[in-house]
Amino acid sequence: MMSIVVNLQHFRWLVPGFVIVGTAPCYLAAWGAWRLLSAALPHRIYQQGDDTLWSVYQRLVLFFFETYSGTEIHLYGDVDSLFKKKENVIYISNHQSTVDWIVINMLAVRQGMIGHIRYVLKDSLRYLPMYGFYFRQHGCIYVKRDGKFSKNQHTVERQLERFKKENTPVWMVVYPEGTRFNPNRPEVIKQSKQFAKERGLHNYEHVLAPRMRGFQISLEHLWDHVDAVYDVTLAYSHSIDPQTGERIKSPGMPSFLTATNPELHIYIKRIQVEDVPRNEGCLKSWMYERFKEKDLLLSSFYGSSNKGCNQRFPGPSVISRLSVRHTLPSFLFCCSVLVVSLMTEVGTAFYWQMALYGSITGCCWMAVTS
Repeated sequence: MMSIVVNLQHFRWLVPGFVIVGTAPCYLAAWGAWRLLSAALPHRIYQQGDDTLWSVYQRLVLFFFETYSGTEIHLYGDVDSLFKKKENVIYISNHQSTVDWIVINMLAVRQGMIGHIRYVLKDSLRYLPMYGFYFRQHGCIYVKRDGKFSKNQHTVERQLERFKKENTPVWMVVYPEGTRFNPNRPEVIKQSKQFAKERGLHNYEHVLAPRMRGFQISLEHLWDHVDAVYDVTLAYSHSIDPQTGERIKSPGMPSFLTATNPELHIYIKRIQVEDVPRNEGCLKSWMYERFKEKDLLLSSFYGSSNKGCNQRFPGPSVISRLSVRHTLPSFLFCCSVLVVSLMTEVGTAFYWQMALYGSITGCCWMAVTS
């Protein structure tokens, strides 16, 4: 019996995966209807409706990653800034797992900004079925690995300027490392160390050397629109090999959802935007210093585990629990829409057509406009 329970534990991610991905065609249909209805209205009205829809969907996601999973979240640093008031921010963080994207939701919902998240994304994600097309409509920006923009720079700048012109609330998310830190990819870590060595930088052990382009252009065009930069350092429990004491790959979404009592440790540093240098050379030095601090924090986190202590960052922490009222209504609503869509022959046919043709049309549109 015990072995059956353990085996079933490994499949706890199936229901969340089915609901989150399964409701995407319904979401795309709702977004498309709103896009048509708001076509004759000012763009800021469309944006407000779009942000509301995105908030509902992301709260559904959070239902599984907080309520369903029983995640315990430890917050360190400038925690009061998160709860004090709503702010427009540029969010930077170390990047090590697909769950990092969910952590953004976890923090934004606590400030009432979950519908206003935008991302600087890798260019390859533009062809992600349904999501790639929608992210562009939501105001996200695609950047190639070499730091060049997948569309002409004028289009990117116009999108950022629109946020400012229409006074759109925004959390602009940038992962300066460009790719995830993964101990199973030593060649990527080696390249990062070589990059840092050639420039006389800190010898990064737990992060990759940061790149600048996405953050730089976001800062340049949102300078007088955002209030602060949220510099976030993230660590996962159970990311140390108990036998060797070495860091292992951080859990992906399925692994995180099947883990027993997962913990997240999040260190927040709020930096007033006026304190961020705008000169390119100074900005590079500033970013390298931010990631040096992250590396030292993570070294402390993983070092404490090696000494037999509980993994944690230095300083006091707050355990933050999200009330079910923030996620359950979205879960019930989205599941109801999904069930109703699949209950009739017409609804089922429309659902699969939206999934198929919506994906094809979105990918074609992204290819034509690249």
